[in-house]
Amino acid sequence: MRISIYLSAFNIIENKFIYWDESIVMASKFADEVIIAVNKSNDNTLDAIKSIQLQNLKIIECDVSYEDPLLDGKLKNIALQNCSGDILIQLDLDEYIPLWQKPIWYAYAEHLLNDSVSCYMIASINLYGDWKSYRNITPKWYMHKRGLHRGPPTYARKPDGTIDTSKSDTCELIDCNGNLVFSRQTSINIKDLESNNTPFVVHFGYLDFDSRLERNKKFWHQHWRTESGGDAPLHKVHMDIDEFTEEIFKHNLKI
Repeated sequence: MRISIYLSAFNIIENKFIYWDESIVMASKFADEVIIAVNKSNDNTLDAIKSIQLQNLKIIECDVSYEDPLLDGKLKNIALQNCSGDILIQLDLDEYIPLWQKPIWYAYAEHLLNDSVSCYMIASINLYGDWKSYRNITPKWYMHKRGLHRGPPTYARKPDGTIDTSKSDTCELIDCNGNLVFSRQTSINIKDLESNNTPFVVHFGYLDFDSRLERNKKFWHQHWRTESGGDAPLHKVHMDIDEFTEEIFKHNLKI
């Protein structure tokens, strides 16, 4: 059984991504191959990723318009379609799987190959402000079988080609007809995750509020409007440091 991890990247220097290179290196130590779809950028994103030079890293150069409402999902789907593994795992550059969890994930992957569902939705621990604090734990379509796609489901598409952002972020796991795939969800209970027997992904996109503000101001604030066709996005996009006021919790995870 081969496992592929696939990611996407653009403007990572300009948008002040942190630890993105460590995320790629950890993915390469975890999986048999790592596929990154790198979109045409305003900075030296492509050269920066090429400089990592990992044997199992494959870079796919892309040129998807930043005015395309489906940009995010299209890049993820390009990476997906270039994977050769039996089981695929989608991560973002602000996410990683702790390497000590590798045996757990590989055991789940073996089960998935013989399961009736197409995907295991696995917990994302969303860090907030520091490594020991988190805002929430959410299930995401991380691990899945071959033959699927990333994109908005049919029920979220508007006639003009934009998206109802209350129903989709353009990155859902769908079949060839645009339907959500059948999935099984693993536990998102913090006690289960702390037992060291349940898989999870560490999401550090809100670890540093200043870098998050850079990405929101330079990309996400406008892109949610592009996705939705000009409607005010229903997702909370922080635009000022004083807006990071969500309730936080402490964890004892091995991350």
